Amino acid sequence: MDEKIRNIICLLLTSSDPDIRRRAAEDLSGCNDRNALAVLSTALEDENRGVEDAVSRTLLSIGGVATARAIVHHIGDENITSRNLAAKVLVQLQEASVQALVPYLRDVSKDIRKLAVDILGEIKSKEPIYYLLPLLRDPDQNVLVATIEAIGNIGSREAVKPIFNTFEYYPFARIIAIEALGKIGGDSVREYLEGKYRDAINAGNAEEIYLFALLDALGIVGDVDTLEVLLANYEAIKDPLRDVLLHEVVLIIERCNLEYQLDDKIRNDLLHALHNDNHQIQLSAAKGLIQFKDPVVTKELLLSLGISEEMDCVIVAQMSVRPRVFQIAVECLEAGVTRGKIQIMMLLGKLAGEFVRSFKGFRGYRIDDSELERAFDITSEAWYEANQEDWDIIADTLFRIDCDRAAVFLQSVMADMDPWSRVHMIERLITMPTRRALECIARFVKDENEMVREAALMTFQAAGIPVEAIIPTNGNESLDRGATDCV
Repeated sequence: MDEKIRNIICLLLTSSDPDIRRRAAEDLSGCNDRNALAVLSTALEDENRGVEDAVSRTLLSIGGVATARAIVHHIGDENITSRNLAAKVLVQLQEASVQALVPYLRDVSKDIRKLAVDILGEIKSKEPIYYLLPLLRDPDQNVLVATIEAIGNIGSREAVKPIFNTFEYYPFARIIAIEALGKIGGDSVREYLEGKYRDAINAGNAEEIYLFALLDALGIVGDVDTLEVLLANYEAIKDPLRDVLLHEVVLIIERCNLEYQLDDKIRNDLLHALHNDNHQIQLSAAKGLIQFKDPVVTKELLLSLGISEEMDCVIVAQMSVRPRVFQIAVECLEAGVTRGKIQIMMLLGKLAGEFVRSFKGFRGYRIDDSELERAFDITSEAWYEANQEDWDIIADTLFRIDCDRAAVFLQSVMADMDPWSRVHMIERLITMPTRRALECIARFVKDENEMVREAALMTFQAAGIPVEAIIPTNGNESLDRGATDCV
């Protein structure tokens, strides 16, 4: 060991100043000297949190099997802080920690055995699987359950049959065994879980948590045959588990790339699941409702916008093929919907744009002028309560519904904005795919505020468009005349 390392180690061990000890720990970063590792391991028990954190980072920078072996004994510490720090570092060392942990799986202390199992479960290496299997018969229930969970996280197929046996012999471990089997997967697991599900339904007295675990696992590993089992026993599952059942059915349909052919009797249950507190169940309900095109379903889907971005994508993607969706969306806004309001307005713009581009009608039905006017009115009213971020969306929607009215409206509201807000809208209007938006910007080339004038001019310059090409130099022509292109 060279003199510099010796001096740093001395400071780490003896200095009364935690800042000096912390810097000493940091200075040992990358040093894989055996003596340095031993000292760093001791320093994991430092009373100062900053020093402990520095030691942890340094140990990770060194890494390797030697580091794992140097600190693994701390998982038996009575001090919970150093024990947890060691466990955290061992997990982050990944494969390098495995062999150092294996002897502790046979420790006389049940707490140490469990912690070693937990760490290996987080590392997820398949290497220690055969050392873990004997613990499926551990005399301590917590160790046994932790072992099942760890094996499930590791995902070892070699453990499937032993977990089957554990399921049969230890009732207290059945829920965690089902979860582990769901993570491992495979045909044998699927068939086993299907059998347990049938048994539970036929018995008629299974606990709700047990059925929930089976449904959740079958949703992960199930296939077409599983789908038949679930639907054949559909009536046996009551609320609140029916929402879970539908969620798993949808997961299987999606994963197996099957066509949605759900019975009409399931429609109402899907509508019920759409209001579940669990967002994943709500999302599955929305996917399951895609095949039902009636107005009630359309309205409920629209009212589910705003729950999550994923939900919005699922709903909006299917709306163009739903009858009367434009009219129903307008009615939702007029009724005073709050959540999903901006998403509905975006949808109106999308649908209006599709309608305008269609010369032979809009997907089997038309949007008449009065409906477009209602959509414009309710969308423009939202402007006054919207934030700046939503202004962009509202402006885009208005242009898609009626270019001319949108240009007049935006010129009016922008005139009342503060200069910073006008600049923001000018920067956004250039992205609108219509000449009318450019005309709005051109009206602010001679704004009384210098910052606004510069923003308008720079916007045109950046786009490579002469201002004169958008608005006549005399500036006297009405905004209602000129370009007629719309989105």
